[in-house]
Amino acid sequence: MVEQLESIAAANGWLDRPAYVVDGRSYRYRDVFDGAGRAAAVFVSRGLDAGERVLLALPDGIDLVCALLGALRAGLVGVPVNSDLHPGELRRAAEIAEPAAVVCEPDLAGSFPYPLISPGRLRADTALLPYIECMPDTPALALFTSGTTGDPKLCVHTHGDPRIYDEAIGSVIGVSPDDVCLSVSRLYFSYGLGNSIFLPLFRGGTTVLSPKRATEESALSLIQDHGVTVFYGQPSFYARLLRHPDHALLSRLRLAVCAGEVLPDAVERRLRQLLGVRLLNVFGTTEIGHALIANSETDNREFTIGRLLAPYRMRIVNDMGEEVPSGTEGLLEVAGPSIGLGITRGSDPPRRTGESWYRTGDAATVDGDGFVRIHGRTDDIEIVAGTNVHPAEIENLLMTHPAVREAAVCAARNNAGVSALRAVVVLVDNAEPDAVRAELIAEAERQLTWYKVPESIGFVSALPRNPTGKLLRREVRALVVDSEQDGSR
Repeated sequence: MVEQLESIAAANGWLDRPAYVVDGRSYRYRDVFDGAGRAAAVFVSRGLDAGERVLLALPDGIDLVCALLGALRAGLVGVPVNSDLHPGELRRAAEIAEPAAVVCEPDLAGSFPYPLISPGRLRADTALLPYIECMPDTPALALFTSGTTGDPKLCVHTHGDPRIYDEAIGSVIGVSPDDVCLSVSRLYFSYGLGNSIFLPLFRGGTTVLSPKRATEESALSLIQDHGVTVFYGQPSFYARLLRHPDHALLSRLRLAVCAGEVLPDAVERRLRQLLGVRLLNVFGTTEIGHALIANSETDNREFTIGRLLAPYRMRIVNDMGEEVPSGTEGLLEVAGPSIGLGITRGSDPPRRTGESWYRTGDAATVDGDGFVRIHGRTDDIEIVAGTNVHPAEIENLLMTHPAVREAAVCAARNNAGVSALRAVVVLVDNAEPDAVRAELIAEAERQLTWYKVPESIGFVSALPRNPTGKLLRREVRALVVDSEQDGSR
């Protein structure tokens, strides 16, 4: 796949065009492919064999791009991971990936009991080696899910999959050499990986990368400073952008692509006032690799995620797996050539659906014209900042506090449409709520990644449960609202 990308760039005269801009420095397509070649040579010199996994714990930047493409050039499987995770979560990610080596900065070395390679070593002058022969079905990437059943899993994608993304969603977005792209979603997400590597490199675009996690201020500054034309974000990030005094900068975009969670109607209305049909709401999952349902500028219906893209298939079914009529809510199932199901260990054989149906876990309807609307998740997994979060992980941490009897966590949106975690807690008798709240937040910030830290903690006398003792999560949201209205944040 990397050889194909380089050949396309050479044939179109892009090798001396800018491929990436990072912290104000520009890198040509030629620089990217040369960097990938040097990284591949280092991987081979370290004794890594084709098919082995390389964990890439690096911030977004040219080092991560070259390391990932270098791994693929050497026939390895690249496994990007969020380098900002808590050290314990990084170790767990490595245990799942079972890598032959880890590429990371020295300050993360203590998180990985595996052979380490610094990004500086990958930049060293090294004699380039021939491309390792790979087929379209050769594993190329293993991407972490967000842990919908506790521990995250790995979804394996092949050298042939990025071409499918380009043919499907790539043809809708239509990146060209005139475009400058910016994605809030990072390279360790399948959405961000496609936005910032595959979609632009197949079509000659320039991509702005930021090593630091984007804020509303930084994103708008990058849009203005670099003349960004194609912007990718999650609904909750767009909601925050709309509250920024300079949000009118979004009107300069050629396209604003939205994915990662359900886009609230109120947020979509405000975005469409700025962008009209240039707002593209799209849908995909880590298992799919990128989007397979999308709106386009010429085929766009508000409050939907658009229509199915070739070569994928789709249906809406009931609990028995029977297809339901148009307009009836049911479970979204999809099928297609790029779908890789999660595996629990990197050494497990990849799981590909082939022609079988994959149930996404989303409730949806499709109208008579084929436009799809997503109504939400069918389970109790919460989505925050475009990432799936299992409430039990946070609840278990909260309940380690001696003053906490029970805890429940859910995501809730404020009036601006921003989704964040809230917690409700049952305290033991005589506990001091304000002191406990401060201690719980401090402990969560110490042990959890930022988006898993509850934005607020309320206190209640009991949690809602059914007769068998199962927590009623839908009623937890009502408790969150009631406890916050009581001033217990």
